[in-house]
Amino acid sequence: MPVSRSNLSTLLRAYLFLGSFLLVAAAFVYSYSWVRKVNQESQAVSQLLARFVAASALEATTNPELKEIFEEVIKPSDLPLILTDRAGRPFVWRNIGVDPTAVDVETISQWNPSEEAPPVLRRVLDRITEFDAIHEPIPIFLQGHQREFGYVHYGERSLARELRYIPLAQLGVIAVFIALGYLGYRSIKTSEQRAIWIGLVRETAHQLGSPISSLLGWVELLREKLSQAQEESASAGAERPAVSEEDGEESAVLADTGLCAAYLTEVLNEMEDDAERLGKVAKRFGQIGSIPRLSTVDVVPIVSSAVRYFRRRLPHLKKDIEVQEMYALAPPVNVNEELIEWVVENILKNAIDATGSHGTIKVEVLHRHETECVEVRIADEGRGMTAAEAKQAFSPGYTTKGRGWGLGLTLAKRIVEDYHGGNIWIERSRPGKGTTFVVAFPV
Repeated sequence: MPVSRSNLSTLLRAYLFLGSFLLVAAAFVYSYSWVRKVNQESQAVSQLLARFVAASALEATTNPELKEIFEEVIKPSDLPLILTDRAGRPFVWRNIGVDPTAVDVETISQWNPSEEAPPVLRRVLDRITEFDAIHEPIPIFLQGHQREFGYVHYGERSLARELRYIPLAQLGVIAVFIALGYLGYRSIKTSEQRAIWIGLVRETAHQLGSPISSLLGWVELLREKLSQAQEESASAGAERPAVSEEDGEESAVLADTGLCAAYLTEVLNEMEDDAERLGKVAKRFGQIGSIPRLSTVDVVPIVSSAVRYFRRRLPHLKKDIEVQEMYALAPPVNVNEELIEWVVENILKNAIDATGSHGTIKVEVLHRHETECVEVRIADEGRGMTAAEAKQAFSPGYTTKGRGWGLGLTLAKRIVEDYHGGNIWIERSRPGKGTTFVVAFPV
């Protein structure tokens, strides 16, 4: 099955969405890997700092130079740590959310670890439990001794804690972005579909309006002719031959006036054509939204029928427009006759509306051998379109006319591309120079 422009647009949107998702996923994986690396480095720095504290804490109390280095390293650091003795009494702590001076050293020294700790000290002990669950405590040794003097308990730096939540924050942002995108896309699609269906109903009324108006016009003409005949018959008076009651008044009028059978036949034929067209329009709209039946036919009679319909109605539109037809020998194509005739009529109607009171419209059917397509080309000498207008010509609801709902070309595009696997496009359009539409069907 050939890929239509509509299907191609859908595929491009799908690939764009997939590509965007892959880019977001790649960015997430890349940032997550960097977060892990930075987190590992932060953990390594924390461990190194804790080991330095364990190795130098006691010596710093007696060595002024080491004490200065110890203070310069520990004070700026945000590493939460607690120093305890061998029995588990905490004597020094920093960055754990508890004031280091909240408990004096004498109280800590006198506290028995087997007894209940004071409230402040209890908080410190709870943090020790949390730290030991994350990192193994580092023992403190006196210089020249093999036995531990105490332990350094340390937790995570604030940087490590923040880095841990960055991937979760990214996932949250991505989820919100996807949700908003989906809701926005769904809202746009719903609005677009609603506009299409509402416009479709109005377009149906617009399509039915022309033949109904024509029918009413023919009826009005017939009434005027009958009224005129009756007036002339009445003025004739005694000169009118006697007519039997069985023949009726209408027979007398028809017999004595210029209301001939040929005229009535012409009027009735036109009314019949318009009535048939009403049925054809209803049949066309009945096929929208379902898979139409296709048959292999010659498109020339279809195009010629559409041209003939509008040519008969040009005098009623008070337009002196010449429609030139050029039909080359073309192979049959697989189409639905009613829908394709609708497409041609839509383009012809636009060409007539754009042409004004005088001009020429060229309708051509040819076989394009290089693409193996049968092309229907309709060119006018009307107002034309700018590049921006031509780009939006097939968009739902877009129109350059003072009236109309902008769905004719949208439906034509769907019929040609979605139902027939063909293509429809504007080959040329310049303001004041006219427009050329091309409809191509694969052979």
